[in-house]
Parts: sequence; C-alpha cells; structure tokens
Amino acid sequence: METIGRKYLISKLQFLFPLSCIVFTALFLFKIDANSILVSDNQNKIVQAQAFIDSGYKSQYFSCKILEDLGGCKFFPSWQVHLENGISGPFPVAFSLYASVFGLLGDYSFLFYVSILFFWIGVFFLKFELDLKWAAVLFLCLGPAFFHSALFPDYSITFLLTCIGLTFYACPVKTKPLGLFIGFFVGLGFFFRSENTILYFFLGIFHLIDFIYKGRSGVSSRDKDRLVLLIGTGIGVVFYGIINYYLYGSALGTRIEANAEIGWDTGLEKYSSLLFLGNGRVGFLFFCPWILLWLVYFFTRWKDLESFERKLSLAILISLFFGAYLAPNDSNIDWGTRYLSWLIVPAVVLFFSKKNSEKVPTSIWILTGILFLVTLFFSKIYLLTQEKLSREYVKYNEFLLESNPDIYLTMDPSVSALFGQEILHKKVMRIEDTEDLPRLIRTLSSRKGSISLVRYEPVTLSLLQTLKKNDSEKLGTEVENWFIGSGWKRISKETLEKIEILKFAHN
Repeated sequence: METIGRKYLISKLQFLFPLSCIVFTALFLFKIDANSILVSDNQNKIVQAQAFIDSGYKSQYFSCKILEDLGGCKFFPSWQVHLENGISGPFPVAFSLYASVFGLLGDYSFLFYVSILFFWIGVFFLKFELDLKWAAVLFLCLGPAFFHSALFPDYSITFLLTCIGLTFYACPVKTKPLGLFIGFFVGLGFFFRSENTILYFFLGIFHLIDFIYKGRSGVSSRDKDRLVLLIGTGIGVVFYGIINYYLYGSALGTRIEANAEIGWDTGLEKYSSLLFLGNGRVGFLFFCPWILLWLVYFFTRWKDLESFERKLSLAILISLFFGAYLAPNDSNIDWGTRYLSWLIVPAVVLFFSKKNSEKVPTSIWILTGILFLVTLFFSKIYLLTQEKLSREYVKYNEFLLESNPDIYLTMDPSVSALFGQEILHKKVMRIEDTEDLPRLIRTLSSRKGSISLVRYEPVTLSLLQTLKKNDSEKLGTEVENWFIGSGWKRISKETLEKIEILKFAHN
C-alpha cells in the first residue's frame, strides 16, 4: 500500500512540471521584447523576406528601395553575400517566404510569438502521441531547445518537424503512402536548417543495413514502416537538392555553401565551444550534462532495448559528433548551440517513454536530477542575459529613433543591428571602410536636410579598439570632419551610455 501511495503521489506531483514550464514561458514572454530578436542574422533574414514583398514575389533579391536615392544597396547595412539585382544573405529562400507573411502583416516581431507556439506544439505532440512522462516537458522547456526556438525562428520550424518525425518514427503509421508523405513533410525541414537531417540519415543507414542483413522476412513490420518514413524524409532532402540546383546551380543551396566559406577553419576551439565550453559560451554537453548520462545508460541496457531504440541511441551518439564536426562555426551568439540542441528530442523520447522510464533505477533518476540542476543554473543565467540584451536593445532602439533625421549613418554592424526591423523603413546607411568614403561623399554632397552620425562613444570605441573588435574610429573621424568641412552644421550631440549621435543639418 505504501508503494502504491508513493507512486500515486509522484504521478500527481508530475503536473507541477508543465505548470513550471508555463510559468517559465510566461516569464520569458514578459521579460523579452519581441523586437529584440530582430538583430544580427535574424535582421538579415527579414531583409530577405522583405525582398519578396517589395518585388511582388517575383524576386528573392532585396532591391534596397529605401536607399534608391542614396546609392541603393551599396550602403545598405546588411550582410551582402550574393549580388544580383540587389542583395541576399545565405539563408534559405524557404524561410524568407515564410517570414514574408509577417511582413505582409506589417510586423516581423510576430515571428517571436509564433516560434514559441511552434515549440509548444512540438512538445505537446511528443508528449501526448507517445504518452511520455510529464518530466519530458520539463527537460525540453527548461534548456537550450526552448531558447533556440524562441530566439531563432527557423530553428523553431525544424524543432517542430523533428518532434513530428520522431513521433512517427517511434510509432510508425501502417499505411505506406501516408508514411512516405509524413517522411517527405519532415524532410522539408532541410529547407530551413540542415543539421536536423543528420539523425535521419544515420537512422536510414542503420535500417537499410538491417534490411539487407536480415532480409525482408527478418525485419519486423514496424521497422519496415519506419524505413518507409525515412525514405520519405530522404525524398524530401533530394527535393531540396533539386530545387536549389534549379535556383542556384548548386544542390547544397546558399546556406551550406556560404557557411563553408566562412567557418570550416575555426579549429579545435570550435569543438570545445560547441560541445563543452569556450569562446565565452557554454557548449551543449556542459549545458545539458544529463545527455551523456542517458547515453551511457542506454548503452549499458543495450540488450534490453528494442531494435529501433538501439538504432536511435546509436544515431544520437553519432549525430552529436557529426553535428559538431559539420557545424560551420561555433554558433557565436547562443549557448548550448542550436546546431546540437535538437538532439534533446530523441534523447527525451527514449528516456521518458513509459516502458523505459519504469525500468530506470533510482540512482539514475537521482543523478539525472542533480545534473539537471546544472541546466537550470545555465538557463537562469541565459534568461538573465537575454533579458539584459532585450532591455539594452529597447533602450538604444528608442534612442536612435528619437533622433529622427532624414538619414542615419553608421560605421559598425552592431550599431546597425540596433535598428531592428526599422532598418526596412528608415534610411540607414553603413560605410565599412575608407575606400568607400569618396563614393559616400559624392552621394551626400548635394543632400539637404539632416543626417545623424551614429557611433560608439569614444571610451567604448577605445575599448573595442584595444580588444581588436572594431576599427571604425578613423573612419568615423573622417566622416565627421567631412561634414564640418562641407558646410554641414552640427545641431546636436546626444550620448546614451555606449552610443553617441552627432546630428548634422544642411540647407
């Protein structure tokens, strides 16, 4: 009776897990401004999305209409990767099309809310379709998978598709056409992010080897259905290759090729940063050390696992190292790296299934709880860090917009990022090096009105110079001197902590 009572109490207490996650999500929504995610890569992604809107969905290249009287795309503050009738970044065209819907609604910040919605749809789909323990929700929510879904809209799409794919992998459908369709649908995630496909690739290899080794009659019907699903996923990836070859002349597409050019030479520091610790970031296994414990546990119970569970355990382990190896860089703006954090999904599917969780020894549960405290610790720090970044973004964004000149001029991409989605509506120009100064001068020499020169204030700029992270001091000085020498009158100078705005007027 005592054992039954304890199990009953534990089952009731499990509902505290989703309640904790709901409270955490509400806190996150309250603390993080939705516009603050539209910086860096996300800012470039919405620029690509806007290209479709501006061209009436005839072109993926941004024509920089906002600066058409100021040299067009030459001085537009975006990462210029491809130049063909405009600019484009390395990000998949599929996400640009998706994000353009929010541009049509007039506000790209909605991406933030929909991304969190996608995360929770994926989590609850896993939970209820596979009848996982409620603790699975806790491990998915309070960790890097949630943060990456909320802060990187393309990640949230592939996270959702990963949840769907692994749900139907664990419980495959018996109808082959439906299995192929689901697999194909999941494989379309490759159009948004490529790393999630690593797991399905190795699962497909393992199932094909099993099929060849045992023969058709020796493979269970459920494994045959799983193979159909994986074939469908493979078809989705092949479809990706065909479309990209048609669009760009390369089956790999723009993202993989661009990343290959910028990140393959980062060396051992990259792997340390991705997996453990380095370069100012917490790696995946340091953020989620219970993953290693679970993998060890799965392999100690190898003989007790079902065939598909063995394949999934091995695929997780191999994908962990292949994902780190194939990652183009060390994911320098997030912790727990979004190149690997999706592996939490298959790990949770294995560990928290009703069949497996009931066999887990008390010692493993205790160790898991202790290691999960590490995740909670880093999640708290990461939340506080994002909250600080969000507050700073809002503060500086409002400061910039209050200046409200005819033209903004910047020298540093991190300053340009502070405009967020307003970069699509304000005339913001960025000059990158002194060689472009003559052209900028020719462009501005006949202008009338007001221009705000936005830059780091001298102390901050000096610090960045010392750290070798910024070399725009000379350029900023030359631009300021040109304004003064060309008859522009400085009408104001405003400083907000790290940023200063020199406002010039010319009649």
